[in-house]
This record gives sequence, C-alpha cells and structure tokens, in this order.
Amino acid sequence: MSLPRTTSGVIVQQQDGAFFLMDTEGGEVFRVNETAARIFELCQRGTSLDGAVQSLARGLDALDQEPAIREDVQRTVAQFQELGLCEPSTSV
Repeated sequence: MSLPRTTSGVIVQQQDGAFFLMDTEGGEVFRVNETAARIFELCQRGTSLDGAVQSLARGLDALDQEPAIREDVQRTVAQFQELGLCEPSTSV
C-alpha cells in the first residue's frame, strides 16, 4: 500500500534547522519536526508504507522499532490528510 500523494502546491522548506510545510496556493505554513518533514517527502515520492517505515528505521538506526515507527507514520499521514496536505485515501 502506497502512502497518499501530497496535495499540489505544498512544499517542504528548511530554514535555520526548522522544517516547514508550505501551502503555496492556500498560503498556510506548518512547522513540523524533521521526521514529519521526511514522511511528507516520502509521500511526495509515492513510497509504500513498508518502504517508508524501513527508510525511517534505517535513518534513525532503529530497525528494532519498526512497529512503533509504522504507527507514527500512519498517525502523521492522517494528520497531513486532516490538514489538507495529502490527498484523502483509504487508511494507511
């Protein structure tokens, strides 16, 4: 199952160590942590849920924590969808 696609016009920006999701069409800006920014980038690429979990687990050197990472990815994507940053889809 793939992560939902991001809404057009939303981009990730990094400034002074902070991460932002910017809706260039709606004018909204959301400050997010680095992991959320990474999850958003994985949504932009059409990565599968399993691929996203594995990528994050490797990046965090936390391969033994994949179940917790999966829950975090699912929760974060649901928040993106609620905010209109990702296309609505079936449960991730």
